[in-house]
Amino acid sequence: MSEEIKKHYLKLLLEHGDAAESAQYSSRDSQFRRFAALARIGNMRDKRILDYGCGTACLHEFLRQINQEPSSYHGVDIVEDFFPIASQKVPDGFFSLPDQISTGNYDYALVSGVFNNIRPNNRIFWQEVVATLFSKCEVGVAFNLMSTYVDYQNSSLFYEDPCLAFDFVKRNITPYVSMNHDYLAKAGSIPFEYTIFAYQKPALFN
Repeated sequence: MSEEIKKHYLKLLLEHGDAAESAQYSSRDSQFRRFAALARIGNMRDKRILDYGCGTACLHEFLRQINQEPSSYHGVDIVEDFFPIASQKVPDGFFSLPDQISTGNYDYALVSGVFNNIRPNNRIFWQEVVATLFSKCEVGVAFNLMSTYVDYQNSSLFYEDPCLAFDFVKRNITPYVSMNHDYLAKAGSIPFEYTIFAYQKPALFN
């Protein structure tokens, strides 16, 4: 299934090039809305950032726009064809496949859209990825999921119960967790996704 997902994103890249659509976003506005939600985790200026599912490094572009450019940036993706474009945007960045995230430690890991495509055992997949990333980060992990609080579900996408997701992180990863289900990923829509923040320490010390 991961090979099918890889082919899917490669097809999008070939069709759209360096655009939000190549990472399965409907528009750059929608993409940056999600990045803004993730960025609520904390100030990432001069921090070590792991972008899991980096695509063409648009997250780095967003952070630069809001004056939170990180000191180091490691972009991870299953589609290596993204990396030449991403490297042009972030010449001093490091780009790799997921099995190379153990090469360094990070302050924050951010994950946007990675858990949306249907695959066998979606729940196990996101839980294992989040747990692994959390073990690599000194401050925390921010990730988003599609919400079950919607009136329509696309059969090709995975929707997770926000209460279940929060409970898993709280019980199994860290007691210092918060969730935002209050933003619009698309203008004029409803809050059809949510973002969870998992911290290593109480909020007072973030």
